[in-house]
Amino acid sequence: MSKSVTLDNWLEPPHNRWAFQHVADLLDTVPISNSSGNVTALPQQLVDLNEVSFTAADGSATTWERHLDETYCDAICVVYEGSIVYENYFNNLNVQSQHLLMSVTKSVTAAAVGIAVGRGLLSIDDLVVDIAPEFAGTSLDGCTVRHLIDMTAGTEFVENYDLYSDPEADNPLLEYERQSGFRPLGNRPVVGVLKHFATYPLARPHGALFDYRSPLTNILARIVEIVNGIPFQDVLSRDIWSSFGMEHPATISVDPLGFPIAEAGMSCTVRDFARFGLAYLNDGLLNDQRVLPESWVTDTRETDDEYHNAFWIKVPDTEFTGWGIFGQFVWVHRPSRTVIARFSTYPEAASPSLTAETFRGFNAVAHFLANHS
Repeated sequence: MSKSVTLDNWLEPPHNRWAFQHVADLLDTVPISNSSGNVTALPQQLVDLNEVSFTAADGSATTWERHLDETYCDAICVVYEGSIVYENYFNNLNVQSQHLLMSVTKSVTAAAVGIAVGRGLLSIDDLVVDIAPEFAGTSLDGCTVRHLIDMTAGTEFVENYDLYSDPEADNPLLEYERQSGFRPLGNRPVVGVLKHFATYPLARPHGALFDYRSPLTNILARIVEIVNGIPFQDVLSRDIWSSFGMEHPATISVDPLGFPIAEAGMSCTVRDFARFGLAYLNDGLLNDQRVLPESWVTDTRETDDEYHNAFWIKVPDTEFTGWGIFGQFVWVHRPSRTVIARFSTYPEAASPSLTAETFRGFNAVAHFLANHS
């Protein structure tokens, strides 16, 4: 498989099944370091969940084991009451395998923003151009950090994954992905994701409506590195990967100019993915140590917004998830005290049917654990 996977086809099935666990072989990446002497314990109290049964969307009976096999799962880690109760690997992954997070990278970026807010380095209502004057005169004039993180900035950008059907097209989405390093640039000039963003016009007033546009998160990363005075990947190393006690190092892809792709470029292990979700379940605590401001976590989940602080809110104050295309999830269910971290390689970027099945599986497992443990 590896010899047939290229930058031209790595996002397409079946090539993505190999590519998403070998990102560093295809894209330029930089390390996100952990601290080997500070690993957050994840004790194991394993539960056999394979025969947990539930009803699939088509009305048929299924089991957790069958569900994982049929929904292109690559790795999964279920944490209940702070312990791993189920962990499984498919598609040649193992406990040390890194896998692409896609847009759950946004949730990690947002956590770095929350930590900076907690330290007083910035306010969520600060104007972007006051922190990063390099964006003055662009669509970001008058835009706040809140507008960026909640995808309510007025910048014009169409993120429609149906556009993937013609990978040679010159629409802004595919041109952005070329500048991000996700697709071949060909003979196009290198400008990088930040300068490419500066070409996007203003479509509407900031704050007028929610419209999901990935490039906004790269601007957040630029703000994070400005207020911290160090490169974004170093902020993630210090404030997330080391502070949270991650077990393994991670990576993040960079554009041709070396800027991290903060909206989709991270890869990590599924256990560390679960640790990240556990911090949100525990109101910002891991091993009784504060790693996120409690107020930031509370604000994230206690909202009527569909998308807030780079998490998708399924049920306010109850169920929320980081969510990436092709089936990446870090799902938090507060009533059952469950976190599920899942890597996948769906055969299409946005699959409503597979996504619905995935959430059915999550809820079935959470219900079983809450009622049988």
